[in-house]
Amino acid sequence: MSEQVSETSLGMQILLQGEQSIYNRILADIATGKLISGDRLVTTHLATCYQTSINPVREALKQLEGEGFVTFQKNSGARVAAFEYATMREVFEILQLLEPYFLSWYAKHCSAESLARLDAIQAQLKSLDVSDSAGLRDLDTAFHWEMYRHHYNASALRLWKNKKLILQALHGDLPVCQERFNATLKEHDYILYLLNAGDDESAVRALTKHVVSGGDYWSSVITEQLSELSA
Repeated sequence: MSEQVSETSLGMQILLQGEQSIYNRILADIATGKLISGDRLVTTHLATCYQTSINPVREALKQLEGEGFVTFQKNSGARVAAFEYATMREVFEILQLLEPYFLSWYAKHCSAESLARLDAIQAQLKSLDVSDSAGLRDLDTAFHWEMYRHHYNASALRLWKNKKLILQALHGDLPVCQERFNATLKEHDYILYLLNAGDDESAVRALTKHVVSGGDYWSSVITEQLSELSA
């Protein structure tokens, strides 16, 4: 891993906002592909890169090991782990609970200014080339964050950010197909329409379907990828 600090993407800026722990920084480097499966994680090198002492790095690696992102091997120490399908499934199940919870509050309290910001983010999404998967991830994160960031439950918001970081780490380097790209835009449009119409319950149902559709898509992509690797 390079010691030079590269420009942080919009999505990472949102997800790491106020959460610059060593754990989140390592997870972000896995999510953005700076650290990939099989890479050695040398505590002294990481401490230098993150300008910290060794102990916080060790604690972060232990936490990441517990979540399946790092493995410790007897002869080679810590390494970035291979993908675990079960982890992604569990994360999507948590998001399917959290996101409707956030939106049900937002739908009752959203301001005209916030809805205008959602419209602006959606316009940026529509201007992307369908091959720009990184741009889609960034602006999709921004779209959802605009709806959720106003919520009073700071602990739940931190949990959402953490789970989104984990998703980025699991499939952040995989392209999004054109069909899913276009479906995301249509699903956002429908959520926006319902929010502007004041149809709170339908907006929550539409968001739930949107999150489930995303989970189903990535489950199929990863299942296919794992099948190819085992063939």
